[in-house]
Amino acid sequence: MTAALVAAVGAVLVRRSPTSKSRRNNGIITLNAKKVATSPDDAIPWQDRMSRARIEMGLGLWAEKLNMTTIFDESNVARAIPATILVIKRGGNIVTEKKWPERHGYYGVQVGYDRFVPEDDWGRQYAAMLTTKGLPPLKKLKEFTVRPKDWEKVEVGDKVWPSDLFKEGDLVDIVGRTRGKGLLGAIRRWGQKRGPMSHGSKFHRHRGSVGAGTDPARTLPGTHMDAWGGDQKCTLKKAKILKIIDKIDEDNMPESMIVIEGSVPGYSAHWDTGGSYVYLHPAKTQTDGRFKRDPVWLWMVPRGEDVDLYKPIPGQAWTIKTKFGRDIRWYKHEEKKYWPDGFPGYSTENNPFYDNCDERLAVKAPEW
Repeated sequence: MTAALVAAVGAVLVRRSPTSKSRRNNGIITLNAKKVATSPDDAIPWQDRMSRARIEMGLGLWAEKLNMTTIFDESNVARAIPATILVIKRGGNIVTEKKWPERHGYYGVQVGYDRFVPEDDWGRQYAAMLTTKGLPPLKKLKEFTVRPKDWEKVEVGDKVWPSDLFKEGDLVDIVGRTRGKGLLGAIRRWGQKRGPMSHGSKFHRHRGSVGAGTDPARTLPGTHMDAWGGDQKCTLKKAKILKIIDKIDEDNMPESMIVIEGSVPGYSAHWDTGGSYVYLHPAKTQTDGRFKRDPVWLWMVPRGEDVDLYKPIPGQAWTIKTKFGRDIRWYKHEEKKYWPDGFPGYSTENNPFYDNCDERLAVKAPEW
């Protein structure tokens, strides 16, 4: 049965037809899917929907890097743990926008942070996007893709607290920008070895060859050379939260503090402007259901006589397929809105998005 499931994932069966291609694996024939149109001038075969599952980030928030410290863990064996302190200033994180499949093609929540007073025309135009919604001007905006159950928990204007999203011991992904390191040589940037420093050598810390002369007579792209280092987007994956101090009600103190194990990309708060901005969200993992998509039933065709050609495999595959970055389920929502019975002159018998389809001949997705 395991071999049948693996064989069926590559090619989902819709119906046996003379023009469809078949493969034989361990006594089981798997057929390619029949093309089902998702628009009047387009057809997407259902095997194309069996793509790599993407994981939603989940609802997250903004923070600023304060500095690094050392935490002593005395639970088992006394040890010093390097840690980074993230702070959230007064005002906190505010939900500024929500998105949903019927209009945008996916579930998303936009979170804003760090209030400011516009001082020029560009700042006033930027702030107008939020002031028209009754929200204060915010410097940083980030959209987080979420599951429907998390989408329903917040509304525009709600304040997001770290203790509502995380707890001590959780793993999070932190995204920021690394510190700029200036112009770096090939040794520091790429870890190349230096040449002899004595005995008349004229090759000390210079980079090596950059390419042949006659052929190809040019420097190939990707050659390790001197360049500006740092100041790039960086993601710290599966960082552990050591401590959360939330809702601090003291003067000259941030409203929340988060202690992260290890180092976080960015500058510490050495100046009055504060440290680097970072945003964090739950670490991407396939154990909490955020990777699940449309439930699509898999089918196999056993060989032999007097057998059911359409025998379902026990189990489901959670899949998704996008078109120009938009979930194709959104097309079906719009199609059903204007053509409840399908496109004029188009048969929906084998289209699993419609309720009157033949479940034995179509890959049926029971739930959306």
